[in-house]
Amino acid sequence: MSSKIVAVSFMILLLLSGCSADLKDSDQADKSSTESTDTRLFSTDKGEIEIPVHPKRVISDFGLLGDVLALGVMPVAIEDYGATDVAFKDLIKDTKVLEKWEPEYLMAENPDLIITRNEDSYEQLSKIAPTVYIPVYELETGERLSFLSDALGLGQEKGREVVDNYETKVKEAKDKLKNTGLYNKTFSIIRVQGENEIGVRWSNNLGGQILFGALGLPQTEAALREVKAGVDWGATLSFEAVTEYMGDYILVTEYGNYQLIENNPVWKSLSAVQNGNIIVLSEPYMYLNDIYSWSAQLDLVTGELLNLAEKNGVQK
Repeated sequence: MSSKIVAVSFMILLLLSGCSADLKDSDQADKSSTESTDTRLFSTDKGEIEIPVHPKRVISDFGLLGDVLALGVMPVAIEDYGATDVAFKDLIKDTKVLEKWEPEYLMAENPDLIITRNEDSYEQLSKIAPTVYIPVYELETGERLSFLSDALGLGQEKGREVVDNYETKVKEAKDKLKNTGLYNKTFSIIRVQGENEIGVRWSNNLGGQILFGALGLPQTEAALREVKAGVDWGATLSFEAVTEYMGDYILVTEYGNYQLIENNPVWKSLSAVQNGNIIVLSEPYMYLNDIYSWSAQLDLVTGELLNLAEKNGVQK
């Protein structure tokens, strides 16, 4: 074989080898590109929608943000809530807060998935990017987290894991409180609304989700009567009418305006006030009903209750 033929053959082999490598690299690039844009059909209350298998640019409204964060997902942008004192404020300090929750502002962030609990805006949002509507009032906590986790490409098991961890934390908190005697006392929740009226809560709002839901602490007979009658959230009452709803311990939520009621004669006459059995907490911090916020609220309220029990020497 001549040296010229050998040289040509060698050049051909090099070219084929290079082509093969280029094809391989191209295949990998195509595969990577395909993986990042893979979609699947996902069943929702709005029918089957096509969503990314692994969404990368998630936008969440504020009502669901704590659940999204608890699942380990950091949105690229969030709805502006207008409150800085929330449990996850440090987590979102570098997250883009949308100036307005309107199509042009969401579109500018190029989302590949939008998460919302607001059914009224679903149609509008779904024109921007695949949108998953979460009917929060129709789902139990476990169902909500499993559904959301699945939508975010994490599988339902991740949602169940987050709920299981929270329930374990609740059990541990109740164990800490069981020997304090607090389960033999009654509890109330109020929000400061003004000098002449008080918002009373007895369900899953402003700390009720922790005191009466998670911890199962006793309410007053008046509150239980209202719940039984179907008034399951609370009421706005004058000071004159509020007395019978006040228990041995009172959780006050406020916006830095507790001083509006501190010197009210009716307030000062309550046994809980006279005994110093008052816990004053930030209303924005206690307002949200997502599992991340619940976990932080549970820690805060449990700590405050243990401090009061130690101070009072309360025992069974």
